[in-house]
Amino acid sequence: MRVQDEKIKGFNVLELIIVIAIIGVLSAVAYPNFSDWQKDRETRSDVVEIKSLIEGINAQVQRGQYAFVQVDVEEGKLLTGDDGLIVTSKGMKPKTLATLLNDGGSTWWVEPNGRCHIVDETDGEEAYWDEDPDPNRDQTLDLDKIEVRQIDLDNVATTWVGKIGAVCFGKNDQWYSGNGELVSSSGDDVIVDSYLFICNRSRTRSQCDIDNSTGEPTTEHDYLYVIEWSRFGNIKLEKWNKRDLEWIEQ
Repeated sequence: MRVQDEKIKGFNVLELIIVIAIIGVLSAVAYPNFSDWQKDRETRSDVVEIKSLIEGINAQVQRGQYAFVQVDVEEGKLLTGDDGLIVTSKGMKPKTLATLLNDGGSTWWVEPNGRCHIVDETDGEEAYWDEDPDPNRDQTLDLDKIEVRQIDLDNVATTWVGKIGAVCFGKNDQWYSGNGELVSSSGDDVIVDSYLFICNRSRTRSQCDIDNSTGEPTTEHDYLYVIEWSRFGNIKLEKWNKRDLEWIEQ
């Protein structure tokens, strides 16, 4: 038994130091890759949540729950005090839309940005949307329904700061419209944007830098996505590949 005991050896101090050093080197090499993966995962998760909200409210139009709906995207302060995106879906019931369309004195149908109305508590008007989770825009939800909802995201940013953009859909594509930062012009020649750029928010980045003419980033983005939609409510998601300088459908 004594011979067996003598053959059992442990690590000496030098060997332990070498092992610890190897683990440290491997950790230093692996950590940046893990950190990048985690940031991209967090960004993608938020983007998918926004995409799901847009898909969800459009599904309610197709089912007849609503005749006209809105996706409202506000960049501003969250209740936590952090900057972030507040994305809200809203719905107008068929009866309300019919009343607007049958009003002989109304110009509702000829005002693409007017009918996609961004209601603010300072407007002093009656509720425009039949179902709006946050009619006072204070992130205090007055409505708890699966059909319309609001999400607050402090990990991502878009192409504007401190402003609001909205896009509206109807079952009949002729009611497709927009307002605020999601229209490219105003008046009689309103062009409704069909995309929303989303990037990772950090201490050094508060908005996505995009060239409006090319739809490509003007600065380097590690985690940049775009949600695109058609006037019929078809949604797709793409990610910017900075190595090949192109958008890749996800």
